Amino acid sequence: MTNHVDKTEQLSLYIIEESAIVISIASHLNQHADFTLAGSQADPSIALEEILRKDRFPDAVIVNSETCAAHQSNLPELITNHTSLIITSRSAEDAALAFDYKAVDFLISPINSEHLDRALNKVRSGKHQAPQHDLHPHFYIQSEAKGKMIRLNHDDVFYVEACQNYVTIYLEKNKYITYLTMKELEQKLSNTSFLRIHKSYLINESKIHSVDGDYVILENNLFLKIGANYKESMLASLHPNFIISKRSGFRGAKQVLLTSTLCSLTILLSLLTTPMLAQVCRAGCA
Repeated sequence: MTNHVDKTEQLSLYIIEESAIVISIASHLNQHADFTLAGSQADPSIALEEILRKDRFPDAVIVNSETCAAHQSNLPELITNHTSLIITSRSAEDAALAFDYKAVDFLISPINSEHLDRALNKVRSGKHQAPQHDLHPHFYIQSEAKGKMIRLNHDDVFYVEACQNYVTIYLEKNKYITYLTMKELEQKLSNTSFLRIHKSYLINESKIHSVDGDYVILENNLFLKIGANYKESMLASLHPNFIISKRSGFRGAKQVLLTSTLCSLTILLSLLTTPMLAQVCRAGCA
């Protein structure tokens, strides 16, 4: 029986399972017109790389817990806050993992079609609920150790420094090197508190202590040079938080400065033009 849904709402599904199960699930998706297969992999490490390269997380991910254990992968833990997770296993004892990972459902392999329908319906229901905002914005990076992912909270990062094909991410007491370009990281952190101030520097605005001329001074007293090509965009980003006086005294001070400048120009003109013109200009400054 085909499930009736609103055809305008499309949901993406990624599967981390052996090929035979992927084929079975993909075939069953024909009965769920609102679901599209975003990809599949048998190796959780490769799957995670593919997911992170996408513009956004899939709406749902089906992942086999035994496969993750075999590859020593913590993929479910890494993605559970970003997607609707469905855990599968041949053992009913792994059902506790679904609870630990906040999965929407747990399915025993081989997967029963009715149980799969139930899980996909839970994904649909979850999409209609009010979104939960992450109180601690964060991102993940691949560490120097193969297969290990590290979670970094935005609030903990001071700045990022680029060096050829990798970047170094500086925290208060630690630093992490990951093989990303600055452009890739900047795109991932767009619309966050991070600002590009130099071809080599990406800083966390929340860590700025002050801006002094061509330098940003961070809370740890580190001075970072502002690149000439980035200064205008950086100041534009900071502008909404500038507090500027609108009192008459402030406007008056600007007027005094303007008048003083005009008088200086008049004196210069008096040396270059006729005595009569100079007299007129000096009268205007009186």
